[in-house]
Amino acid sequence: MRKRSFSAAATAIAATAALTASVALAGPTVSGPDGNTQSIETAIAPKKLPKKTFASATLKVVTKTATTTNPTGVPSPAIRATIDFDKGAKLFTKGLPTCNPGLLQNMSTEIAEQKCGKAKIGSGKAHALLPVGPKVIPVEQTVTAFNGTPQGGKPTVLLHTYGTTPLQATYVLVGTVSNYNKQGYGPRLDVQIPKLAGGTGALTDFQVTINKKWTYKGKKVSFISAECDNKSFKTRSVFTYLDGEALEALHTQSCTQAPEAKK
Repeated sequence: MRKRSFSAAATAIAATAALTASVALAGPTVSGPDGNTQSIETAIAPKKLPKKTFASATLKVVTKTATTTNPTGVPSPAIRATIDFDKGAKLFTKGLPTCNPGLLQNMSTEIAEQKCGKAKIGSGKAHALLPVGPKVIPVEQTVTAFNGTPQGGKPTVLLHTYGTTPLQATYVLVGTVSNYNKQGYGPRLDVQIPKLAGGTGALTDFQVTINKKWTYKGKKVSFISAECDNKSFKTRSVFTYLDGEALEALHTQSCTQAPEAKK
């Protein structure tokens, strides 16, 4: 397990408090042996959905990572996140343009949207803590989600993050989507998370809303669709950190069954 700096405690604690206040609280928090804490929240809208028919929906995902043992406030950074979504949600990508992740490297949000705007599926915000000398600097980044080029026949989601303070920086998180289809879960998103500042910095808050809709073969379709079969949506996530620890965080959202549309 890596050693951690114990300088700039007051700065980091204040920064963490500010970031916590600026992002909606996520689901139940779990703690690990290394002092890291993790939570996830997923919100599917609308909450009123058919019981047996998939309908157009949006998906918001919020994750929060913190530490209870490092006075600087910087947790061991997550390097991978595997998220299983409820079987009542599914993905549709036919007819939607794709974006190659290589086009997004070292690009601002504006340029990224110019290059891959037709493949954009959502947006959000991210926060990180970055040690700079004796200080820990809070960093805010804009998140833009794109439909990526498939890998091994599987859809991918690209999460482009860009910020300019304290330094201009771009990160591209690549998530591969597969069908888990076990234990009441359906789609699985496996995201590789690049190291910030060589692994000294860490993402503490990350939120993105997927809301893409388009027309395919004359029919309105949605990147995310959902049904309310069990009156709830459950999410399971496993976050793996640079120090080798891993944490499982869960979340459940209720839904209401709407009358089925007449055929």
